[in-house]
Amino acid sequence: MTPARRLVFTGPGEVAVEAFDPGAPGPGEVLVRTMVTALSAGTEGLLWKGLWPAEVALDPILPEYRGPATYPTAYGYAAVGRVEAVGPGTDPGWVGRLVFSFTGHRSAGVVGTGDLVPLPPDMSPEDGVFLAAMETALSLVQDAHPVAGETLGVWGLGTVGILAAAVASGGPFPTFGKDVRQERRQWARRFGVEVRQGSEVCDVAIEASGHPSALAEVLASLRYSGRVVLGSWYPDRGVEVPLGGAYHRSRIEILPSQVSAVAPGLSGRWTKARRLETALELLAKHHPSRLVSHCLDLDEAPQAYRLACQTPGAPGQVLFTYE
Repeated sequence: MTPARRLVFTGPGEVAVEAFDPGAPGPGEVLVRTMVTALSAGTEGLLWKGLWPAEVALDPILPEYRGPATYPTAYGYAAVGRVEAVGPGTDPGWVGRLVFSFTGHRSAGVVGTGDLVPLPPDMSPEDGVFLAAMETALSLVQDAHPVAGETLGVWGLGTVGILAAAVASGGPFPTFGKDVRQERRQWARRFGVEVRQGSEVCDVAIEASGHPSALAEVLASLRYSGRVVLGSWYPDRGVEVPLGGAYHRSRIEILPSQVSAVAPGLSGRWTKARRLETALELLAKHHPSRLVSHCLDLDEAPQAYRLACQTPGAPGQVLFTYE
C-alpha cells in the first residue's frame, strides 16, 4: 500500500506534507481512502496566519481537535472519500460507500462509523465536500430566523456567505448579499443571490466577511430592534464597534453563532443529525461545486494557502485532490 500523506501546520505561514501510518481499523471503525478535501480560508486561515487564540481548542466537539492549537498540528474538517476496509465486527456493507467526515487533509484515515456521514450515491465528491460549509450556512440562517416580509442582508460573500444567502433566498423574505470584492459578487450572482452595493437597510443581518470593520456597517444598516448574527470569527485582537448613543437606543441584538452545536432555542426540534440531513438536501439543490476555482494536489499545499488566504483578489473554493 502506498504510504498515506497528511498536511501539517508547522508554524505561522508554514505547512508541510508528511507520510504517516493511518493504522488498521478496529471494531466499529473503517479505513477511508480520501478523494477530496476542502480548504477553509476562514478557520484554517487563522491557524495558517498564526492568529488562532492560544487558549481556544481547535474544536471542542471533534475528539481529535479538543487539544490546544499548538504547532505542529494537523487540522481540517471537510473530507470526502470511499470506504476501503472495515474493522472486526463492523458491517461490511460500508465497503465502497462514499462518505463525508469532519477530518483533516490526508490521503487516508481510520474513522469510526458514528463519525461518518454517508453521501447519496449520485452526489459528486466535489459537491459532498461542501457539507460542513453548507451546515454552517444553514445554522447562520436558522440563528438569524428572519420572519416573512423582513429583509435579510448577508455581509461577506465567501463560500459560507454565498451559501447562506442562497439558502435564505428561497424563503419568504427579501435577501441580498454584499462584498467589497467584485469577484465574490460575481460568484454570488451565479447562485441567484441578489447583490447590492451602497447603503442598504435590513431587519436582520449575517456578518460573514471576517473583517471587524464590516460590523460597523452592518449596525448602521439595521432597522430598530434588528439583529446581526456573527458568522465571522475575528482574529485574536480588539474589535472597534460603535456602541454609542445611536446603538444604545436602537435595541439591536448582536448574536454569536457556532455550528459545533445546535442553538438552545432550536434544540427541542433540531439535532445535529437533522441539520446534516437538511444540509445534504441543500447540497443536492444548490450544487456548490460551482464555487470551486482550484483543485490542487496535497503537495501543492503552500501554494494553496497563499492562494486562499493571501491573494488580494477573491478566488473561489480551493480543494485538495488525492486521486
